[in-house]
Amino acid sequence: MCNYQGYEFGAGRYPDSVCIDGRLFDADNCDSKGNLYEPMEEIPCPMCNEKGAIEYSTQQHMSSQGWPRKHARVIAKGLVKSIRDNRANGTEPWKTQTVAG
Repeated sequence: MCNYQGYEFGAGRYPDSVCIDGRLFDADNCDSKGNLYEPMEEIPCPMCNEKGAIEYSTQQHMSSQGWPRKHARVIAKGLVKSIRDNRANGTEPWKTQTVAG
């Protein structure tokens, strides 16, 4: 586990994914004791498996957006680079957002 947390499962306002052995698990998909359920889909971690994450994102953009592979890959590379840059700089969204109170 590389300690990656992200937004891959749609929560939006808080990190809902966590890396375990290079795969992303949905942090909200657990039993009453907090044990995570096995993921339904194999999603590579963008921090420990950059190439796998780019390929996964490319495939997602091709199927959901209907984009040609070349365009989808450019978008996927940018997305994974942004995730990696944010983590390297300590600028994860949940660390930089202020909560109105």
